Amino acid sequence: MTHSRRTTLGLLGAALPLVAARSASAAPMSPLPKAAEPKLYDKPGVEWVMDIVPVCSDPEPMGPAGDTTAADGKRDVAWPITCGYFTGRGIKGTVIPGGGDFPVTRPDGVEVVDALYRLKTDDGVQIIIHNRGLAYSEETFRLLPTFNVPGSKYAWLRESVFVATLTYPVPPAYAANLKANGNGRLIQVYRLV
Repeated sequence: MTHSRRTTLGLLGAALPLVAARSASAAPMSPLPKAAEPKLYDKPGVEWVMDIVPVCSDPEPMGPAGDTTAADGKRDVAWPITCGYFTGRGIKGTVIPGGGDFPVTRPDGVEVVDALYRLKTDDGVQIIIHNRGLAYSEETFRLLPTFNVPGSKYAWLRESVFVATLTYPVPPAYAANLKANGNGRLIQVYRLV
């Protein structure tokens, strides 16, 4: 099923409560205001699509220490992506070196993930992924990944709406596939259905 840009933006807006977040140093998420539950006509569900394990080098400073103010908040480090792998439903491959995560701490204290990098499937297709989301705890984040991919085989990646979780550090079961000193994260991607 193909969604128009307007439909996709509407679905993303509907998904934003899934990524409501808190600062890593703040109290747990604030509860939503009380309201009568409406009749739900088309409640979305999620289905697991893939696990992505990008590996980063040590963080690099974005500028002089103490001078980290940017237009959208505090940007002190970037995390270059050096390698990794992904596996999922009818898709697997590697993370191409050269992308990065460029986190920002907003003026309200919420930490934002903003990662842009590429995946390469085992059959040679390159996929651009943009992962943006918010801190949920010190070790977990909620993301809204978007995929840009050529051709028809993986067209479903550009025609669907996704949410994802990011767990850092990577759980031990996934670390076995990393280099000895890998600084990995686990991103579990789900499609809204």
